[in-house]
Amino acid sequence: MNDRAVTLQRSLYPDFYSSHSSGRDLRWVAGNDSAIIAFWDTYGDVTLNYLSELSGLPWKEKSFDIYLLRYFPSIGTSDPLMIPVGGIRNGGLTLAAPDGSRMTLNIVFQLARRMMEQAVRPQIGYYHPVASHPLWQAGPYRRDILAMLLALVTTEKVIGLDSAYAAYQSAFWQQNFPGREVFERYLLKDWILTPQRPLVEWVLAEPRTSALVEASRPPRPPTGPSTGTQRQYIEGLPAEGRLGFSVTFASSNRLVIDKIDVERLAYANGLREGDIIRSVNGQRVRNQKDLIEKILATLDQGGATLQISREGENKTIVLQPMDLSGPADDLYYDEEYLYQDTLPADTSAVDTSGGLGPDEP
Repeated sequence: MNDRAVTLQRSLYPDFYSSHSSGRDLRWVAGNDSAIIAFWDTYGDVTLNYLSELSGLPWKEKSFDIYLLRYFPSIGTSDPLMIPVGGIRNGGLTLAAPDGSRMTLNIVFQLARRMMEQAVRPQIGYYHPVASHPLWQAGPYRRDILAMLLALVTTEKVIGLDSAYAAYQSAFWQQNFPGREVFERYLLKDWILTPQRPLVEWVLAEPRTSALVEASRPPRPPTGPSTGTQRQYIEGLPAEGRLGFSVTFASSNRLVIDKIDVERLAYANGLREGDIIRSVNGQRVRNQKDLIEKILATLDQGGATLQISREGENKTIVLQPMDLSGPADDLYYDEEYLYQDTLPADTSAVDTSGGLGPDEP
């Protein structure tokens, strides 16, 4: 456990720490991390053993740091493994970090993500065949839902069934687990992890054209460089920029997407024209400038979680960086063309929704 990452904490919020002391905040962490330290001292090795048994993967790393920070823009990351102890801070607002069994589930979730990442990291000399399966693709609706299954079963083994599921059902995890709907529909009650049939065997047995693979497929832009079509620009949208959408005010005084570029990030992550923005990372937004600032604050650090309304139904969309140069999978699916290696030539009407610095002394 590393609770003295002063430079790392300061680098996450340079403006905030221009007038606040990152050293003081890390001293606060050192005074408030006793429950996490106690858990790790008591259950650390047991947790890693359960993760290995239930995943079917060996833990290859000989050592690693867990960075405990006072503030982080999301619930944490797995590489480097960073956990917020004080709160999830975006802009001037802070959501309290989880505690008790909710924090235990977060630690195990990040460890599960890290274990799964080891299957695709050649730098540690290991590559598992499961890494080529679509479900192993990094993202909130694929690898993260597998990591949650692994984390939930492991946490149950460590702290008990009731405590583990109480944590999972908490308001914190309902807000911070965007893949929840797919997870509960396809995995929670159907994939039973045991040492005899661990996670990798379930994944390898899942057809690449299954309903689960389809339901968890990240939306992709229907046109792009690979189609050979001429780039079309949208009046009222800047020609450059990562997100590619604009908003106006709806009658409810909420922001609504009025224009969106199908070749840029917002569309690729699932936003659509007409979507009403309810919140970003749990915070209501005032105008387009506020909306964009809140999205960019966490886009490259775990993604920005948007709560939207679409045709009267509330949905969660996670905006995260993507390679938009080509399809994420070998296969696309839509009702007209079924499964095929590439999108049809005319896709204009097709909707494919579906350095750590050294610590200061």
